[in-house]
Amino acid sequence: MDLRGRLIPDYRLDTAVDYPLEYRPAVTWRCERCGKLPTRGPCTCGKCCYYCRHCLIFGKLRTCDRLVTDPRPLDPVRPDRHTELNLTSDQQRIADAIIRTIDQQAKLLVHAVCGAGKTPMLFPGIERALSTNRRVLIATPRADVVRELAEHLRRAFQQATIVSLFGGSADRLGLGDITISTTHQLIHYRTCFDVVFIDEVDAFPYRTDRTLHRYVRQAAAPGASLILLSATPSFRDLRLPTIRLMRRYHGFPLPTPRLQIPYTKHDVVNWLRMHETKPRLLFVPQVAVLETWQTFLHQQGMNCETVHAADPDRVKKVARFRQTTGILLTTTILERGVTIVDVQVAVLDADQSFSSAALIQISGRVGRSADFPQGDVVLFANDRSDAMYQAIDQTKRANREGFQ
Repeated sequence: MDLRGRLIPDYRLDTAVDYPLEYRPAVTWRCERCGKLPTRGPCTCGKCCYYCRHCLIFGKLRTCDRLVTDPRPLDPVRPDRHTELNLTSDQQRIADAIIRTIDQQAKLLVHAVCGAGKTPMLFPGIERALSTNRRVLIATPRADVVRELAEHLRRAFQQATIVSLFGGSADRLGLGDITISTTHQLIHYRTCFDVVFIDEVDAFPYRTDRTLHRYVRQAAAPGASLILLSATPSFRDLRLPTIRLMRRYHGFPLPTPRLQIPYTKHDVVNWLRMHETKPRLLFVPQVAVLETWQTFLHQQGMNCETVHAADPDRVKKVARFRQTTGILLTTTILERGVTIVDVQVAVLDADQSFSSAALIQISGRVGRSADFPQGDVVLFANDRSDAMYQAIDQTKRANREGFQ
């Protein structure tokens, strides 16, 4: 097991090694893995130990445990060139800014609308990093986004070692020339990434969980470049040097959500029938209502599937939906990082629980393909909310700026 750049409990060492390892206490006044404060309680060692309740999902850590790492330097990064790109002039402007940020070991926020083509804009910067022996991390809060990014990166960089990390991934504890990871998995990594991209930086849970920010800081090498990416950045992130792109790569404007207030279930059925030749995503505010809507649509003679964060078949269901013109009922797990050709989108009870950022991201699922650059986004609601009007206003503002 290669432990260079990684820190794990010593009880997880599964093979003997013939080089010196470095051991550290696992729990002192704080948990040395996640940084949270520990709790005291009876221990299997016979004493009362402090243990960490906050990172139990990665294995229990107690005062009597140790963390282990391999202090030897990492292998050199393998240079690689990306496949040919056809960036627009706006995309090239962003790519050049990313390269400058990497050269200067600085920080940058890329504020680009949904469908601007952020992923290919990263490739020139990644190429520059690899060519200068710098290891690249692309972190994101969502496992679905990791899977989608990994496919793009593997097609673009065919010589570099690419590792994707998320709960249950086959690359567990791996370290590539390019590593794509959920922010949770970075808990095991220490000072090993020289260029850090954080995609969807405003997404839950990264937006609200400061522990995840600590994981990213721990994983970054001293002086690492930091590039944040978002279509809906927070005010906190906007304090960084920012570059904006308010136009989609194919040159068509963002679809502006339309409102239907009030609505009935039969209005939703009519909307679904209006777009019956296209894939349709129905977003609901709570997992609990998925089954209610599925039952109702079955009674109307419509087949549909449901998906949510705890669904063990979510990956298969989403993959199946991409190949059909069916209906998928979903929570906000699909609000971002998912591209489905010619999809039409409706938000049910849009006045409940949805933030303006979530509604903007949901609307951004529509019209992403150059072959189908337009589509329908409708917000079904029985009351008005600030978030709905803010989402519409911000979309219109982005279109005005993008087409000046």
